[in-house]
Amino acid sequence: MRPARVDYDAVAHLYDTTPHRTKPIDPELLSFIVRRATPADISVLDVGCGTGNQLIANRSIPTCVRMVGLDRSSGMLHQARLKAPEIAWVQADGSVLPFRADSFDFVTCQFALHHINDKAGMLREVFRVLRRGGRLVVRNVCPQDSPDWLFYDYFPESQTIDLEDFWSPENVTAQLDRAGFDAVDVEREHLHFAQDLRAWFDEVRQRATCSQLLAISDAGYQAGMRRLTDELAARSEPLLRENHLCLVTIRGNKTAGPSASSKAQSDINGRREPGGEGPAPSSSAALDIPGSQRRSPS
Repeated sequence: MRPARVDYDAVAHLYDTTPHRTKPIDPELLSFIVRRATPADISVLDVGCGTGNQLIANRSIPTCVRMVGLDRSSGMLHQARLKAPEIAWVQADGSVLPFRADSFDFVTCQFALHHINDKAGMLREVFRVLRRGGRLVVRNVCPQDSPDWLFYDYFPESQTIDLEDFWSPENVTAQLDRAGFDAVDVEREHLHFAQDLRAWFDEVRQRATCSQLLAISDAGYQAGMRRLTDELAARSEPLLRENHLCLVTIRGNKTAGPSASSKAQSDINGRREPGGEGPAPSSSAALDIPGSQRRSPS
């Protein structure tokens, strides 16, 4: 198994220091609630929840009676518990979910799928723990469609790493189909904007708050910072550069019954994710959460 590129335990106390970490209520969750046939209370799981900002923002939704955040980093979960002790925070690997089948109505994975080694296993596990009528929403950066992102221009090593770690939308949808999901769809959002390099310099010099910069070598980071510093020193006025980033949202529903789920599992039985080495052991022991159970890593 590939070791984690970023030690989130070491930077967890800094993670929320940047303003873009604040989250509004999840619009995908609101859309899911509006479209449900019945207004019953729902259970929500956030895989790769980090410091919990999305679930904390979702607390104001009255129908979300059970929210669970899952992350491998104990440091990130510590920060989450400090902010919202009433939410269930679970330390575990996303590819070995320590919950019974049919436990959740809505599962989200935001900007975290690339951190999971066994991505195909994670998608199969989400299908297992979703109830019929449930939905998975995956949102992430799409490096395949962001070749002119400034991070990749100034820190090209980050592009190489991202293209290795981030599955293409086509690969994700293929694995969702294989896991048993229905109505799989992809929505790309292309963000084009003028970037003030002086303001961006202030952002990227806080290396500990950006996973793209933490993942690259010290030499690669220092080379990019030298180039940026030299360009800013050559001009006194604000230096604007065109910037472009593609974000992708991928949705899949579980409308099939248990037999279809069993078939999907048998179809992939014995396989591993290409380039992976199977799921990492869960770091959870007994979980005092309704609908959860101990599961031995396979």
